[in-house]
This record gives sequence, C-alpha cells and structure tokens, in this order.
Amino acid sequence: MSTNDAVFQRRNKQIEDAIDGQNLKQALQLIEKRIKKGEDTPFLKAWRAQILFHHADEAHRQRGIAETLQLCKADPAVTDLDSLEMLYETLQKIGGHEETMRSIWERAAKAKPQLRDIQTRWFDYAFEGDDWKSAQKNNFPKKRKYYIWAIFLCYLLAVDEASSETDRKLFGTLAYRMVSKAAESVPADPKELLSPPRAIQSAEELLLLVRIFESQGRHAEIIKILDSDNLGINSRIIQNDWSFVGVKLSNLEKAKMWTEGLLYAKELLAIPSSEEERKAIQERDDWAVWHLLVTATQKIDTADSQSGAVKQEELLLACQAYFDHAKNKLYCFGDLLDYLPALSKDSIRSFVEYASKNSGNTEVTGPFRGVAVINALKLEYCFLLSSNASDVSREEVEDFVSRCLKEYREVERPDRGSAPSTIESQPSDDLCILAAMGLLRFSGNWVSRKQEEIPDIMLIRAAAILERLIVDSPHNYQALLLLVRLYLRLGVGSLALKTFSKLSVKQMQFETVAHNLFTRLATIHPHSAPPIDGAEYKDFNPQSAFVQAMIFYLSANATSTRHRSNGLEYGSYINVEGTIELQRRLKRSICRRMWALEVKRVQRLTGGEPVGRYDEMARDTSPLVDQRTFDAFMNCEAPGQPTFEQLMRVGPLPQKHWVTSAQMTDRLWGLLKDLAVQKPILATPEIPELDKLVGASAESEMTPSEIECTRTNLSLLRLAVYISGSKSVTSEQVEKSLGLLEEWLKSKLEALATDGNSISPIMSQTTIFLQSDAPYAPTWRFFHGIFSILDSVKALVFLCSTASRKGSKGAKLPKDRVESLLDLGRKVHQGAHANIRALKKRLSEPGKLGSLMDLVIAGKGIGEDGDQLRGELEKMLDTSSLELFCGELMESWDEALGGMLAVRM
Repeated sequence: MSTNDAVFQRRNKQIEDAIDGQNLKQALQLIEKRIKKGEDTPFLKAWRAQILFHHADEAHRQRGIAETLQLCKADPAVTDLDSLEMLYETLQKIGGHEETMRSIWERAAKAKPQLRDIQTRWFDYAFEGDDWKSAQKNNFPKKRKYYIWAIFLCYLLAVDEASSETDRKLFGTLAYRMVSKAAESVPADPKELLSPPRAIQSAEELLLLVRIFESQGRHAEIIKILDSDNLGINSRIIQNDWSFVGVKLSNLEKAKMWTEGLLYAKELLAIPSSEEERKAIQERDDWAVWHLLVTATQKIDTADSQSGAVKQEELLLACQAYFDHAKNKLYCFGDLLDYLPALSKDSIRSFVEYASKNSGNTEVTGPFRGVAVINALKLEYCFLLSSNASDVSREEVEDFVSRCLKEYREVERPDRGSAPSTIESQPSDDLCILAAMGLLRFSGNWVSRKQEEIPDIMLIRAAAILERLIVDSPHNYQALLLLVRLYLRLGVGSLALKTFSKLSVKQMQFETVAHNLFTRLATIHPHSAPPIDGAEYKDFNPQSAFVQAMIFYLSANATSTRHRSNGLEYGSYINVEGTIELQRRLKRSICRRMWALEVKRVQRLTGGEPVGRYDEMARDTSPLVDQRTFDAFMNCEAPGQPTFEQLMRVGPLPQKHWVTSAQMTDRLWGLLKDLAVQKPILATPEIPELDKLVGASAESEMTPSEIECTRTNLSLLRLAVYISGSKSVTSEQVEKSLGLLEEWLKSKLEALATDGNSISPIMSQTTIFLQSDAPYAPTWRFFHGIFSILDSVKALVFLCSTASRKGSKGAKLPKDRVESLLDLGRKVHQGAHANIRALKKRLSEPGKLGSLMDLVIAGKGIGEDGDQLRGELEKMLDTSSLELFCGELMESWDEALGGMLAVRM
C-alpha cells in the first residue's frame, strides 16, 4: 500500500468513526476541511450529500437530496466507482428516482466504455434490482453468453407486469426474433457437431425458447420445433428428455391440436416391446399423457359425448367397479369425488352402503390392511353426514365416531415400544382423525340447530383422541397440524407452540404452513411459557418463533439474489426466472408483512428484544401475494361445502384489510415513540379513511375485537398527529376523537364489570363452561379480546402521558379530557386484571381436574352420550394418559392467565 493510499484510508476512517458515533456534524466538518484543502473529489461530495440526507434537520436533509441529484447530473459524468456506489445507495434511500439511478451508470459507462468494472457493477445492480431495461442496455463484449443474456432480459421485460404495454410488445417481439434466429442457426444434420456461436446449444436454452414462444401464444410453432430434426425431442440436444414430452403435451392442448394430440398420446401409451422400454415407462409420470388422451377424445367427439349422457345405473355400476378395484388404495376416495356428485341422492346412498358392505378384506396384509374400511368411512362422512349436516342426529354421529375408534383399536400397528423416531405414520391413523373430525364437525347440532360454534368440550375430546394417536404415530403431519389449531382455539398457546415444533417447519414452510400457528398468536399467546427441557426458545417463546420466521425472509432474499446471479452465469434461465418470481412473491408476501407486524405487537405487550429491524417489512405497502396453503388438513367434506380446515380457524382469514389496519396501528406506535423522545417528525403519518380500514368486507377477515380496536386506534392516531403539530387534523376532529375514545373506554368497563362472584359479559361470552353456570377456563376469544383491549389502552395511556407532559411544544389537548381518559384507561386495565384473576381462581378450585376428565369420557353437561361412544373412549384413553392430558391443559391455561397479568401500562 502506498503512502498516499494509507493517508486516504486514515482520513476516511476518521469520518467513518464520527458517523458511527452519530456525530454527523463532525463528519461534515472533516469532509469540508478536506475539500477546502484541494481534495475536491466527486467521492467526498457524494459522501457529504449522503450524510446531509441522513441528518435529522429537514433543511440539511433537503440539501443532501439536492446535492445528490446535482452530482448525478454533473458534466462530465461521475465515473469513479466508489462515488457511483455512494450516489446509488443514497438514491435508493431517498426513493422515487429510479430513472436517475439508471442514468448515472449509463452515463458513466458511455464516458468510460473501457472500464469493465463500471459495466459489471451496473449490470449487477440492475439485475439484482429487477431493472431489466437498464441491464439490457449494458454494453458487454460480443461473446455468445451475453447474446443469450440479452434474449433472456428482453423476455423478462416482456413478461414483467411493471413494464409498459409498449415495452412489453417491443421487447417481446425482439426476444421472439432473436431466439428464433438462434433456433434456425442449429445445424439440421446431427453429424455436424459444430454450431454457429449464437445457435441454441443446450436443453436449457431450448426451454427459454419455449417460454418466449408461449408468452407470445405461439404454441403450434413450439410443436413444430419439438418435431424437428435439429431441436426435436429425438435430437442430439434433447435426447428424449421426458420433460420435453410434457412440454409438447401441454402445447398440443394449448394449440387445440386435438387430432395430433390424440395420436401422440396413443403413441406414448403403446405397450412397450422391450425390457428397456418397459423400464423407461416405469420412470415416467404419465398423468399428463392420460389427461391429453381424455381431453382430445372429448374435444374430437363432442357431439357424441354430449348426446350419450351416462345413465345413473351405468355410472353407479362403474363407481362400484372402481371401488372394488382400488378400495385398498388411499387415493380411492379422492378419485371417486370427481364422479359421485353426478349421482342422485338415492344412488349415492346405495353406493355408500355398497362400499361399507364390501370394505372388509382379510386377504390384505401389512400397512394397507383396513384401507378399504377407511375409504368406506370417508365416503360415509362425505356423502351421508357432510351432505346432510343439518339433519344429522346425535346418535348417527356417535355411531360413526365409535366405529372409527373401534376400527383403529383393532388394527395391527408397529410395536409401541419402538423408538418414536422410527415409527412412521400408518393409513389407519386416518381413523382417529376421522373420529375427531366427526366430533368437531357435527357436534354443534347436538345443542342447537342454529349454533355454529363447536362446543368447547368437543374441542377437548378431539384433542385427547389426537394426542392418543400421536403416541402411536409421532410424525403424523395431519394430526399435529389439527392439534395446533385445536390448542389455539382452546387458548392453550404453550401447547400449540410445543406441538408446532414437532412439525419441524423449515424454509418455505414459514410462508406456506406457519400461518397455522402464527395467525393471531400475538393476541392469543404473546408471552413466553415456562422453558421446556431440551427444547429451543422458539418452542415456548412466541417472540423467538416469530424472529425465526423473519430470519427466513431476510436470508431467503439474500440467498435468492445469489442464486439468480449464479444461475444466469451458468445458463439456467428457467431456474433464474423461477427464482426471480419466488423472490418477488416473498417480498410481497402477506405472511412476511403479518409476522413483522405481529412480532412488533408481541414486543409492545410483553417487552423483550427490540424489533425495529422489521420496520421496513411491516410498513411495506406494495401489493400482497398470498401463498398460504391448507391442503395438509384432511378434508372429507361434501363438494360445495366449506373445507373442514375453514371450520377450525381462530377467526376469519386475515387479508388486505387486516394488514392495512395493523399497519395503521404500527404507524400510531411509531409516532407515539417519536413524540415521547421529542424526536423531530420528518413526515407526519397519513390518516386513512375508516372505510379503507374496516370497510364492508372487513368482517370476512377481521374479528369483532380487531374491528373495534382499529376504530379506537384510528382516533388515537388523529390525536397523535394533532399534538405533533400537524395542521391536517381540525379541532372538530379532535373533539370527535376524544368523544369516541371515552365511549369506547366506558363500554369496555361495562363489558369487564365484575364484583365478587358475578360473571362479566366478556367472561360469559369467551370462556369454557362445563357442568355449571360458572366459567371454567379461557378460550382463544378471551385472550384475543383482552389482549386487543390492552394493546389499545397502552397506546391511549402513552398518548395521554405524552400530551400532559410539561414543556411539550406540540398542540395541546384539553387537560381535563386527557386526565379523564387516563383515569378511564387505568380502570379498564384494572378491570381486565380483575377478570383474569377471577378466572385464574376458578381454574384452581378443588376437583376441577377430575371433572374435566369425566367430561372428556362421559360428555356430561351437553346431553348424555350413548354407551357405545363412552365405551370406546374409555378403551382408547387410559386413565393415566387422560389425567396427564387434562393436567397439561389446566397448567397451560393457568400459565397463560399469569402471562396476561404481566402486561403493564
């Protein structure tokens, strides 16, 4: 290192140290000193502009923006790499200057075309930032791979929803012409090994051609290419790769080439003539072939298929024949769902009776023994119970559940003494899940034909059955997932966390599966449960669980950026496109945004480590992408009915309204914290219209508590904006907001009112009642309602404390109204604690454990159960295991109520 370099780095280190110490004034002085001494470089000017932009003072901030933009337009253009990166980084932070971000690199590249580092860095920034237009302009050397890159970038521009209509057409046509030329350049003679440099040379490049042609709707041309000698399926490049057979099948259908499709499908399904062909067939997935065969046949012979309607008797006989053929396969039930709804009710009943009668098969051995019975019971559940749910009697449900439990008890299973990790799930596991589903799905009718809520005792019973199943099959995914939902509904969040840990959720499952635990967890179980021996923090600490999910999103973005860059280098264009799309979906993920908002709510309620690093995620307002999946739950509901999973949710499925409302609350808290430390308010939060937060469709995705608290928090936001000094809130709006807050607090005091042994309205609506009229334990609705209230009350107390602080420079609220709100808020907090303590006391009364155990077995208090169901439950749930199960429920409820008492104002 030269002396000059060492001096330069030492001087830079002084500025970096000042910035790290938040001494921006000193950093600016050091830069100004160097400039005055003759070191008037674009780098120092860019650095000065960046520091000014980060200054708290608005005047400095605006000067930083102005100096940055001035440097970007300087003539001659800035070409120093460090200066360009500094300017690019500042422009990213400022936002809204995408064209300028593109132009600084383009101008530098034109000014110094010989500097390859500028070209490379320009391309990297553009490609990583999804700026295909800028990346496509890059002037790379005239090498083969860059020609293919240019085709790929034109294609990305053509299919990008952010591109203008003009750009889509222009670059789509350009990509089509360039890739067509590359295809035409491939020699027709397979013996000619050397191809022109710009000809297609790999299967990956041919897949890129397919994507480009498909985006242009040129499906028939794809078929022509795949039938050609130089690029066809039998060519030297493709070598009969089965994936291209799938491409051809798909495009034959898209091109509506039914005659050609039918002939091709028949050709592929021809009986093999050699051992090698038979082996090849075994390795293929031929579902797409069968699909095209059936579809093409229907399209060619439409008239016959319309006039020759299958008679009920023929369809019934065909379904019976298929059941006889496939009854010992678990897919039998799902296959029949496509055809049975076409039968009349009488024919369906006849078929279900046939399946039940012919399901016994003692010849089948091994793990698939009894599968025919499982299929018959699923058919019964679907077409006799679910299809007629409003008319199902208690006796019918008891009989169904009893038979499921009896069949499970009698089936042969692996030795329970084996190590749990070696016991795989068995088909017979479905019997326990069916029994639990039967209790949950139809038990509401036992109490009232109009009641939609599932009796809490049935939730407990179903959980007991599934816990018994987990002893035999520790890794049954469906059972564990349903248990998570049951425990959440019962308000035993610590057991939900513990059970969820057994699912071993990893990577993308935080996007597709974790919502089954995380949805509303912040208002059901925000606090840490007692530590579990040998467990990770995430298994008993909700904040740790949320943080782990957020780590996935942060790391996924970095990983996918690296993968797409590497994939481009290696020519894996289709994988790169998939990675780009995945990265885009994850950035816009509704789960990513919800978990960022919820981990901040957990921190507000319970404390813990700061979570400001998730602010950007939480405040993102880009369009939402929903990738949540629900197919891991067993579903045997009749076609047209809501899925079973929908019946087991803790409230409606959160969507756009939920996110928008939670973001408003997050903005409220951000403003309150800035006001508390007297931080300059650079941008006052926008106050949304109430209809945009809780519009007409809000009830389909938000609970009543969430809607109510959103209204309350909006009033608080108006007051916070007012005292921040903004003129956007009028005195009339202030008066209205104060009145709404007073009304809300008084209504909560009434809902929480309890003295002595009386039961508050909230407690009567959100707790578990067993044998008496006294509440026994909390449900998720109790925790959700109280925590939602406490979250808003904390914000109200915070606001009032800030507003009444002496020396405050902001607008003033009426002192008497502020004191009244503070007093009411504290009373609501005390009322909530009184409810919690009362319920905690009732839970610990003598004899409650025995009463709960009796109710699980005998079902007292909801109508006497029949001897058959009671007998099966007694045989399945031994006393010691049942006592342990009920004891864990009571401990979790007690711990959860204790966690609520820890929430302070």
